[in-house]
Amino acid sequence: MPSSSTQPATYPPPVYAGPAPHTPVPPSSLLWWGAAMALLGPVLGILWWVASPGGAFYGDRAEAETWLARDLVLGGLELVAGVVVGWLLSNRLELPGAWQRVCTAVVGSVLGSVLAVAVGQGLGALFSGGASEFPFVLRSLGVAAIWPAAATLVVFLASLLGLLLVRPKR
Repeated sequence: MPSSSTQPATYPPPVYAGPAPHTPVPPSSLLWWGAAMALLGPVLGILWWVASPGGAFYGDRAEAETWLARDLVLGGLELVAGVVVGWLLSNRLELPGAWQRVCTAVVGSVLGSVLAVAVGQGLGALFSGGASEFPFVLRSLGVAAIWPAAATLVVFLASLLGLLLVRPKR
């Protein structure tokens, strides 16, 4: 079967491809997005423990002034992760199964956020020499919702701007 050198071959051929909204997204793609978000959580937990006051390198856990800074470090890390994830997802909104991918990534980021808190607190308990009077914990539990909320907000704003900037076909 000769192929034209001017047109790249696509799979599936257009004659076999269904309409874009009805084309299912491969389960491996959804698994990848969910697993990537869940695996990013422990990385954020380690970074939180290393970069926070009262964590690995500096600060005293007993000082109440460091508690807010500790929570803000995790909030900043989760905000950056949420914006990056939302940006990556918004670049794929035109592909089939976009909303399945977005929902999977948001659920994975919820799990990743919980894992980040658990890993950071676990490292704090492990390297503090046992149970101390002032443990390395997240005091503001709402910080754990920043990552999925930021990813969802970025996708929402990208979708909204995409609808506003699209010109109708004549």
